[in-house]
Amino acid sequence: MLRKLLFALLLCGFTSYGQVANIGSGQDPRSGSQVSISDDATTPINLYDFSEAVEEYWSSRDKTAKGSGYKPMKRWEHYWSHFADAQGNIPNGKALWNSWQNKQASSARNNPVSNWSAVGPFQVGVFSGRLPGTGRINQIAVDPNDANTWYIGAPAGGIWKTINGGQSWTNLFDEFPQIGVSGIAIDPNDSNIIYIATGDDDAADSYSVGVFKSLDGGQTWNETGLNPSNTNNNFLMNEIVVDPTNSNILWAGSSSGLYKSVDAGDSWNIVRSGYISDFKLKPGDPNTVYAVANRHIGQAGGSAIFYKTTNGSDFEIIDDPLLPTTAGRVVFGVTPANPEVLYILAANTGGDGDFSYQGLYKSSDSGLTFSESSNTTNIMESSQAWFDLALAVSPTDADEIYMGCLNVWKSNSSGNSWSRINQWFINNAAYTHADIHTLKFFNNKLYACTDGGIYVSEDGSTFTDYTAGAAVGQFYRMSVSPSNPNKIIGGLQDNGGQALNDGQWNNYHGGDGMDNAIDPNNDNIFYGFTQFGGSFNVTSNSGQSIGSIAPPDDDNGNRISGNWITPLAVGPTGDVFSGFDAVYKLQGNSWEKISVGLDGSNLTDIEVSPTNDQVLYVARQDLLYQSTDGGITYDFIERFPTLIADIDVHSSEENIAYVVTSRRVGIRQSLQPADRGVYRVTINGPNDYTIDDITLNLPADQALFSIEHQGRHTDNPVYVGTSLGVYRIDDTLTEWEDYFTNLPNLAVSDLDINLDEEIIT
Repeated sequence: MLRKLLFALLLCGFTSYGQVANIGSGQDPRSGSQVSISDDATTPINLYDFSEAVEEYWSSRDKTAKGSGYKPMKRWEHYWSHFADAQGNIPNGKALWNSWQNKQASSARNNPVSNWSAVGPFQVGVFSGRLPGTGRINQIAVDPNDANTWYIGAPAGGIWKTINGGQSWTNLFDEFPQIGVSGIAIDPNDSNIIYIATGDDDAADSYSVGVFKSLDGGQTWNETGLNPSNTNNNFLMNEIVVDPTNSNILWAGSSSGLYKSVDAGDSWNIVRSGYISDFKLKPGDPNTVYAVANRHIGQAGGSAIFYKTTNGSDFEIIDDPLLPTTAGRVVFGVTPANPEVLYILAANTGGDGDFSYQGLYKSSDSGLTFSESSNTTNIMESSQAWFDLALAVSPTDADEIYMGCLNVWKSNSSGNSWSRINQWFINNAAYTHADIHTLKFFNNKLYACTDGGIYVSEDGSTFTDYTAGAAVGQFYRMSVSPSNPNKIIGGLQDNGGQALNDGQWNNYHGGDGMDNAIDPNNDNIFYGFTQFGGSFNVTSNSGQSIGSIAPPDDDNGNRISGNWITPLAVGPTGDVFSGFDAVYKLQGNSWEKISVGLDGSNLTDIEVSPTNDQVLYVARQDLLYQSTDGGITYDFIERFPTLIADIDVHSSEENIAYVVTSRRVGIRQSLQPADRGVYRVTINGPNDYTIDDITLNLPADQALFSIEHQGRHTDNPVYVGTSLGVYRIDDTLTEWEDYFTNLPNLAVSDLDINLDEEIIT
């Protein structure tokens, strides 16, 4: 009998079901810091350079402060570490696109019964004291000819469409590789023509592969003249706009300059060079364009150069002495209520990590002269404006403006005084999730794109969440109950821990949800870490109420910080283990260090044998250890060629483990090229280990994230999650087979199997 297979997906934001074959009896990120990517577009982005600069910069700063900017950097670093080569170089958008094309052309055997379907989270409720939120949205566009048709863009989850005013959503990009969308434009003369500017401009969760065009309302997509073949290593895009008077004219902002097309996207030219972080067309006069060249991702103290053209091609510098010459990030605001009005909102340069409010500047003569707002309140409330900053002007009142960074603020006085509409930690009628990436007006309604979803205000003071149905959450880890495959928990980017129980997803803890586990003997008990192991959340009633346990202390009484994803494991009898600088065991309401001789840098993975909780496997970077006395002492097993990404223990053989490695090595050194791999480790006795390389035909151009062994099956199936899906092998096969029918092309961060129902998490 064929049963079902379940798994969690990273960076697409949903969980899916599929069938198991032949079942047997059983920043930039490039952040707000002084960290920057080379301006040479031919130079690869180097993870070693980035990581070293980030840690040096933050060595004397508060990483934990709300809005500090450190978290988005660590998210970026963790994800791209799976892709980096031995020298630390990260593939560009073109290389990732080529990987997807190679997958499409592959002749590998396809498992005939692999069949996936999504299970969410599509709509997230909240338990008492929790906050709603599903996942980050970068961009919004509403059909100018149909107010009920909207498009939203996610940082790595593609583009979604609703035709009923946000009541339900359809993903339009599942067949393409994992892709971000930072700009959406609809042809006002033909609503079937849609353009998207790809990539995640706010944090580089995905890199741009140019502009794509649909002629049928998003059902199919085609490359334009700006495509994967001519994008570069550092290429990112933001807004894209169709000239409202001429559908053949398009504008798109990017890290390489301001692009213009006069033939509906068939060809593109750079009409203004520089890192164009924002631009606007003057309402009623699309030949007048404002643009700013400003490195708002990754470069503290970056210059700010303001430009204007009145003929659509020849740009001159706007040199009003009131305007800042340096800024950390800049956004524009214009309005049809008064086309002569131009607002410029600037964040500080990022020196000492300060991306707070710098100034608001208003022109009433189309950018010829400016006045500066008298406001001195830090309406950004944080230092994270490099990551998210938005400005919108009312279409009916040029003095009414809205800005968003941490929260949404409103001014009725052209920005001279402000009132805060909402607070991210208060769930009331004005609530939007924290971190505002876009504010735009359509049909006199204000749309807010946030880290938690899409919100709409009709009165400028209250908001309604319309994210339900759009699976855009970014998972790090997930777990499925051993006794109930319909009970699932997962850790999400900036949306905490989410739990599926009785058909409903609910938020059960906040922060960034990381590694998690369900007790194998009582699936009402959930465990979940936040980033760096800073909070260990425990619930005994499936998340309805929750307690928190602090990290362990060192010998001087200082809190110990774990990895960005601090490893967590629960043994078959319910013992809970974590990995900080050593192995710790949960004793009552605190962590007790139990490992001997294993002190050092932070551990990267812990797995417990599902049949014997005395047997643990531990990874520290590229080193693998085994304990046979409950985690106290350890035998060294192997140094792998590159960093260990994931471990899984054989479901019934405690001395067999499976290891997945990434391409990156542990430290910078003179390196020979090293590839990632999949290995079966067999421990025959003391100091007697066998390492079998079972990488075989796995695509060499895909990153490896996760691995899972399926027990109770005579053929010992093993599943691997890669940057583009899932592959399967068993004892009867000599090669890995495709296992991704109806599965979107995205990174699979975690796999876990429910053996009773033959379901993998």
